[in-house]
Amino acid sequence: MQKELTNIPTNLIVGFLGVGKTTAILDLLKQKPKNENWAVLVNEFGKIGIDGDIYTAAGVTVKEIAGGCLCCAVGLPFQVSVNRLLKEVRPDRLLIEPTGLGHPKKVLDMLVNGSFKDVLELRASICLVDPEKLKDSRYTTHETFIDQIALSDVLVANKLDLADQEAIKLFYQWAKNSRPEKALIAQTMQGQLDVTWLDMPRQPKRQAAFPNAHKISKIYPANNTDHQLSNKADGFQSFGHIFPAQSCFDYKQLNDFLSQLNVERIKGIVNTDKGWFIINGTDNKINYVPAPPSTNSRIEIIARQNCFQDISRTFNQILRRIL
Repeated sequence: MQKELTNIPTNLIVGFLGVGKTTAILDLLKQKPKNENWAVLVNEFGKIGIDGDIYTAAGVTVKEIAGGCLCCAVGLPFQVSVNRLLKEVRPDRLLIEPTGLGHPKKVLDMLVNGSFKDVLELRASICLVDPEKLKDSRYTTHETFIDQIALSDVLVANKLDLADQEAIKLFYQWAKNSRPEKALIAQTMQGQLDVTWLDMPRQPKRQAAFPNAHKISKIYPANNTDHQLSNKADGFQSFGHIFPAQSCFDYKQLNDFLSQLNVERIKGIVNTDKGWFIINGTDNKINYVPAPPSTNSRIEIIARQNCFQDISRTFNQILRRIL
């Protein structure tokens, strides 16, 4: 008879689009005790799931919820996904990665007060911040961005190698103005976190400044095709394309094209003339990691709605040339 699942250490790893949450979780998993089995619940804003492939390629047990924000699905879909993951994996620890546009309050409330309160033991929530974003009022006035920082116990400045002194100073100003005080304020590069931070206690008195700010995302077909899907919320929009199984990209042409896009987030898994790759990029850098073959190629882009039509139009025009 299997032992009842109780008090499973659980952490939220939050942060805005492109800050490096997936990279950070993969690094944490490399540090886990060898005798422990960890699982990841990952949520993507876009309809086309890609993060699951990134974790699977790294040998991680993952459950993916695509097509909106986890905070908008904390009812039955969330419960079903968590229950299934717990029963299948029986993990020693659960890491939850909400989408970068997700507001953490509803997720935290569900974990603490819902049906999982005796099953999961919620520990420190870790928020990653790109300090350079603190110079931009589009982020510092964004209600979800503000509350991701406010509700975190451990606040980490990531991408320190890309931040100047002004940005770092702004980060520490934000961190020190938080009340209650953070359990830890840290800085890092390449998403490298200390695994011991996961066992820091959660402070239940942290309050969201904008608990009802997040608007439920709407999912709809893009360009009236079965292969393109779009999703929008809070001033951002996603655009995803699933390509026919036989599609093969010219690696150089694809990289040249994607590098020109001024977008918040690019993720994908693609077949190229140099092999299969996982694409993971932001507005200033795109990484290509070799990957095992998948059933098809797919790319997901997230951009601000006010420039989205031009980006999606260019995306389609270029793809017709390079495929």
